Amino acid sequence: MVLWAVACFGVSNAHAVTINGHAYVSLPEVAKRFGMDHRWLSANSHAEIASKWSSLKFKLHQRYFQFNGQRVYLGVPIALHKQNLYISERDYAQTLKPLLFPHRFDPKPKLYHIVIDAGHGGKDGGAQNSGLKLKEKSLALDLSKRLKTKLERYGYKVTMTRDNDRFIDLKDRPAIANKLNADLFISIHFNAVDSSKVDGAECFVMTPAGHPSTNHSKVTSGAKKTYPGNQDNPWSLLAGYHIQKEMVGSTNASDRGLKRARFAVLRDLKCPGVLVEGGFITHPREGRNIGSAAYREKIADGIVSGILQYQKALNRARGIDS
Repeated sequence: MVLWAVACFGVSNAHAVTINGHAYVSLPEVAKRFGMDHRWLSANSHAEIASKWSSLKFKLHQRYFQFNGQRVYLGVPIALHKQNLYISERDYAQTLKPLLFPHRFDPKPKLYHIVIDAGHGGKDGGAQNSGLKLKEKSLALDLSKRLKTKLERYGYKVTMTRDNDRFIDLKDRPAIANKLNADLFISIHFNAVDSSKVDGAECFVMTPAGHPSTNHSKVTSGAKKTYPGNQDNPWSLLAGYHIQKEMVGSTNASDRGLKRARFAVLRDLKCPGVLVEGGFITHPREGRNIGSAAYREKIADGIVSGILQYQKALNRARGIDS
């Protein structure tokens, strides 16, 4: 059941309505705020907001949209009200605005010191594919070392949370980045599921307070809490978007999108952070690819390219030519 209620939220939200407890705003209103054009792609079900530089496509009931062809997840689904599609005000503020207008957010972070977190390690082997003799902890470490080498060539200072096969508690991983006053935290992982049909790459950034994470549909009591990892939402989102886009482009992996989660390594971060899932080792073809050093090199190239694009976005936000 969809529950509607007209709500007044001041001048800027004069056209908002409440749907299932969330404040929503129409896409035509969003287009107006952004100075962009709105058009229907399919009446009452599929719409686009576009400018000379950007395209945002939305479908009724979906919890994601396409930003310049890349899938980005929302907190709550797109809704229909009075013959217009609506997006939640929180998704408008926490997802659309940072992607389109990062220069409106302060303070703008620097990007020099990057912490790379190789997932799992030691007694924690992570995901495994015994048939292909793949262990996530080893793959994550190998990919992290490749990233470090490539990023240092561009002049970045890089610290790894682990550079060998040892166990590090989840809470200690963001603590390392916080202690070093890092500028960006990248946690490296690979996926596994019971089905051998699931494949693709995805990235996660911290879920905004008040919204469910991508893999959940309801706002729990814990979802209402604000964590340190929420403070850099615009920059985590921007970094995650570029890393996901470039990683998919480099590997031709299926695009599983930029998602939201309150992972332990993201919650307590005091700098922008992204968790990368480089693919499914349980998928026959993708698992074989991931087991190949040449393919992991492609993943590394994609992540590095994404970080460089994020650097350019930061420069533009500061008004610096990049």
